[in-house]
Amino acid sequence: MAGPTVLRNSSLHLNYAGTPTIVVDLSCDAIALEITPNVEEIDVGTFCNPVATETGRVTFSAVAALLWSPELYAKLLPYVNVAGTATFCPDLAHALDFIRFNTRFAALPWGRFELGQRVEVDLPLAVLTTPEWVEP
Repeated sequence: MAGPTVLRNSSLHLNYAGTPTIVVDLSCDAIALEITPNVEEIDVGTFCNPVATETGRVTFSAVAALLWSPELYAKLLPYVNVAGTATFCPDLAHALDFIRFNTRFAALPWGRFELGQRVEVDLPLAVLTTPEWVEP
């Protein structure tokens, strides 16, 4: 999962609880998604756990590169700081195979641009659960 994945024949969705589930489709806005594993520094609490390793805990970070537009802003605005689930299907030819993790984002993506331009902006996603590969 390391490294950016260019989104050409892919889908990226943010799903939120509701009846029915609310799906924010970012597939047309997304350029790339990067999920990166990070090793945290050891803290004092690690030493209290007799089965802890010297490498600490592994966490993940995710950043979606998107093309900014007023429509993207409107799609994301209601969900700032709302917990949801991200689903990323890297190949729509195999739409039942996807990566899923619980997430939220703290701020809307923004960029410097001239009126009418669609510039690339980043949306950092908090990864709240270990990303899992789902397949039938």
